[in-house]
Amino acid sequence: MLAPPPFFKNTKEFTLVSLLLIVVILGRLLFIYQDYKKLKSIQGYYFTEAQVIKLYNNRGKNKDSTLLKLHSINGLDFYLYTDKEPPNRFDWVRVKLKLKKNSTFFDYLKGFFAYGDIIEHTEDGFDAKAYLRSLIDKQHNGYKKLKTFYHAIFLADPLDKSLREKISALGVSHLVALSGFHLGILWLIIFGIVYVPYRFLQQKYFPWRYRNIDLGFFVLIVLGVFVLFVGAPPALVRSFVMLVIGWFILVLGLELLSFKFLFFALLLILTVAPKLIASLGLLLSITGVFYIFLVIKWFKDKPSWFITLIAIPVGIFLLMFPIGHLFFPNTTIWQLCSPILSVIFILFYPIAAIAHFFGLGYIFDKPLLWLFNLPKESIDITVSKYIIAIYIILSIASIFNKKFFFATLILATLITTWYMGVYIVS
Repeated sequence: MLAPPPFFKNTKEFTLVSLLLIVVILGRLLFIYQDYKKLKSIQGYYFTEAQVIKLYNNRGKNKDSTLLKLHSINGLDFYLYTDKEPPNRFDWVRVKLKLKKNSTFFDYLKGFFAYGDIIEHTEDGFDAKAYLRSLIDKQHNGYKKLKTFYHAIFLADPLDKSLREKISALGVSHLVALSGFHLGILWLIIFGIVYVPYRFLQQKYFPWRYRNIDLGFFVLIVLGVFVLFVGAPPALVRSFVMLVIGWFILVLGLELLSFKFLFFALLLILTVAPKLIASLGLLLSITGVFYIFLVIKWFKDKPSWFITLIAIPVGIFLLMFPIGHLFFPNTTIWQLCSPILSVIFILFYPIAAIAHFFGLGYIFDKPLLWLFNLPKESIDITVSKYIIAIYIILSIASIFNKKFFFATLILATLITTWYMGVYIVS
């Protein structure tokens, strides 16, 4: 069987396209920098409307104050203290803000702290996400953890701090933050629902149409609307862009699983949303896909069931462990359950979605509460940054050599074992 032709004909073509996209990204960042300078130069306050994304109590100099994380209608992400009666999460408010003098452009991109306060609450109007939240909440009376959990996996809402720590302690943060994993499951669900009726119509009225292309294009439109509906979180934007590019590559019969394709997809994402260059979520998301590509590349001679059920869940857990704990050092022994829970989630996600559609979302309440209560405590553990640097170098070298890949896998296993050993004896 002939191998599919590469996405880029040669290195020169890849380099030219990459340089062109980098120029576009830099140009867009220049315009955003001008907006940053204008906001910083304002003598008084800047007024805007924003939605409350998170609330943090007792974080200010005044213990009665509340720290708010907000997202404005013009795309600003910022934090603001208020001494007033705090609004509810997801409320819309009118605020005044002023950028702090020491705020850098990088702060502006990722979300900055600002002086200011809430002026007034504004009328929310009809909010489709709020309506869906209420439908979910009615099926989990009295269980705030479960409400926020389902808000996160269906609507991309942020988790509450306590539940986020529990999820992190279980090592399944990647399952809760909407990403390509969820888009893949949704693709299968939507494709399966429309396949039979479309096949009937196609065979009867337009047999000349290519069914898989038509259905693939339809599913992409539905998923695109979904990504916009939930607020286009970085991991989901990355996943959707890669899904679109990947689908077109498959239709054209070109090579899909290549690291040049991954880099091209990253540049295309930053071209569409240049602010994501400061997003830790995007960095971890791209890193995860990078390791998936490595696993598939060096285990491609194994059976598909082995790759899907063992190599990817276990391999990605081990390979991402050093990178994830570089930014999130909290560690528990329960994180070893991550590969098993990742496989279970493939079935859980569509069943839970269907159950909520029919008003039966409560069916998993007891097992989920039991699961969330398993991690009792976690400790912060760090490893030498020199070891992490060696690990990253080995990871990059793994693109070109199988021996480097298995060296990376062994080092990841040793780091994971060391973390768990320190946790057990502490």
